[in-house]
Amino acid sequence: MNKLIISNRQSTNLTTERNPVMSSSKKSVVIATFATLFYLAALALPSTAQTYNAAGDFSATSNPNAVWSYGSLSLLSGFTLTTSNVASYGGTGLSGWVGNLDARPDGIPYILHNGTANPITLVNSTYQPGQLALQAGLNGQYSDVRWTAPFSSSFSIAATFSGLSSAGDSSDVHILLNGTSIFDANVNGSPNPQSYSGLQTLAAGAILDFISGTGNDGSPNEGNTALAASIIAVPEPNTVGLVGMAFGCLLSIRLLKRK
Repeated sequence: MNKLIISNRQSTNLTTERNPVMSSSKKSVVIATFATLFYLAALALPSTAQTYNAAGDFSATSNPNAVWSYGSLSLLSGFTLTTSNVASYGGTGLSGWVGNLDARPDGIPYILHNGTANPITLVNSTYQPGQLALQAGLNGQYSDVRWTAPFSSSFSIAATFSGLSSAGDSSDVHILLNGTSIFDANVNGSPNPQSYSGLQTLAAGAILDFISGTGNDGSPNEGNTALAASIIAVPEPNTVGLVGMAFGCLLSIRLLKRK
């Protein structure tokens, strides 16, 4: 009987001694599992989003300029690429793309940008540093900043049109997607901002036009309209990372069950 009691005590001691080892093993597995899952989750995160900015990307020397093109539309169709550029419009320091200077000295329709560190005033309109503006033409031409999708993806689009003239703007503004309007508004007065934001799934080669016309009065006078537009590609999660995360979860569950 005594031998049996001793044996039972020894068995109990052995069990007691094994418990800490088992607990430590489980903790190690849990820690390793969470570390692995954290790493895989990092892999699964989207890559850095590609961002396009109409004013920030502006070029007064290249047209087209990568994904951007500068020109005009007639009756919201028939894009014409502008080929005449100026480094200092009217000696002001504004640079950009202008229409036929022989037909009208001010070269409308035009797209001008203030690439300096100081505000620039042109007649009644003041361009802030880094600001981009569109001016419609005399014969109803729309000034157009065009963006072409470089690849297929979902894109977050945000744009604001604002009047620049201290005398009060009058312009109609639009955003076209492959020739179909997704936004229409009127800028009457200054700044009177008109904004659009939305998510669009676009195929490579899809076209967005940000345009400004003469407005309700049909006159290009006092029609300088600032454009702030950004387009951000919405990246997809890393597929390999997601698969790895799922595998890691299954493996950790299996290991814990075996302990």
